[in-house]
Amino acid sequence: MVNANLIFGGIEGGGTHSWIVLMDGRGEILAEMEGPSTNHWLVGMLECQNRIKQLVDDAKIQAELPLDSTLESLGLCLSGCEQEESNNEMRMGLMKRFPSLARNIVVASDTVGSIATACANGGVVLISGTGSNSLLLNPDGSTFRCGGWGHMIGDEGGAYWIAARAVKILFDEDDNYQVSPHNTTKLRDIVYEHFELKDRFGMLEHCYNSFQKAKFAKLTAKISEGASEGDLLCKHIFYEAGFKLARHITALSRNICQSLLLTENGLNIVCSGSVWKSWDFLKPGFVAGIKPRNSEDKNIPKYTLLRLSITSALGAIYLGAKEAKYDLPRDYSKNSNRFYFHCEDIVTPNKVMEAMKKLDVTDMEIGHSAAFTNGHTNGHTNGHTNGHTNGETNGHTNGRGSPDREH
Repeated sequence: MVNANLIFGGIEGGGTHSWIVLMDGRGEILAEMEGPSTNHWLVGMLECQNRIKQLVDDAKIQAELPLDSTLESLGLCLSGCEQEESNNEMRMGLMKRFPSLARNIVVASDTVGSIATACANGGVVLISGTGSNSLLLNPDGSTFRCGGWGHMIGDEGGAYWIAARAVKILFDEDDNYQVSPHNTTKLRDIVYEHFELKDRFGMLEHCYNSFQKAKFAKLTAKISEGASEGDLLCKHIFYEAGFKLARHITALSRNICQSLLLTENGLNIVCSGSVWKSWDFLKPGFVAGIKPRNSEDKNIPKYTLLRLSITSALGAIYLGAKEAKYDLPRDYSKNSNRFYFHCEDIVTPNKVMEAMKKLDVTDMEIGHSAAFTNGHTNGHTNGHTNGHTNGETNGHTNGRGSPDREH
């Protein structure tokens, strides 16, 4: 039963700023506002709790609610909240210091909040901003992660990685260490202009004495411009980045609940971060990289890439409402936009027959083609050896047809 008098709160917390939303029991937004960082690793646990309390009070004022009113639940999806132990410390500290803040409090990472905002029963979030990170949330609540370890040992496919890869290609060419796959003239101009270099030795200052990760990351947008202008090397670097990002999904695939792959949209992948603005250049590498690497990786024949159209504070609200056992009205279709859908076209005998009938092919030709396709399809299903045996036998016995087509 809908109860309009219940108030639910959610906070999306980042390293530089946060966002809070208050919603009533009908699912209508009462307040929405920005606030300071709520990453406890940056500001400390107590200060983080103080900021959360202040954010809630400020939102209450905006919603014209009494300051002493208690939220039915408060969901917190904050950067830095990756560990269960510190998350429990955050939750217990808030409940002890501010007992009237909320009847139920949930603490999770900002990556979980992104998935909860866009997906009703779980999915994957893949972040590619300055760095990269990914997280799988299954319908049973289990989570698995890949990446997020920083630029020293990870961040593949992120903006810093793309920029560092560009610089490395130039150094390797100058050292005759490795031949560049394409002409480096355009990329060299981009890098030298960005870092204001006279020669490559000037790059050492930016790599060591005056290193700024953000400075490197900003180079990526200029490499994207080079790709837009048709430079093959800039495009190649983004191909590599797309491949590396997709490998996060491949790494998580063995832990994906099968039900997430069987939805109408296939696996929902929520994409966050500025690098996704260059999707056209990431796409070829991504499509190639998401394929299984070995027998333990699951094939993902159908998947949808989503971009949030609203703050993930809503996902935090949904998690809090679930904790409070309240069925909060929601419309996931309004929370994200689909920008890519992939579905492998599996050729079956029926599909071949339907296609040939449209082309007014004779029944005998249809039978011959279906026979070959049936053997070929069974071959993929039962194994490479059996496939050749069944396919060749059926094909030669019943007639010769055309091989599977890949779409």
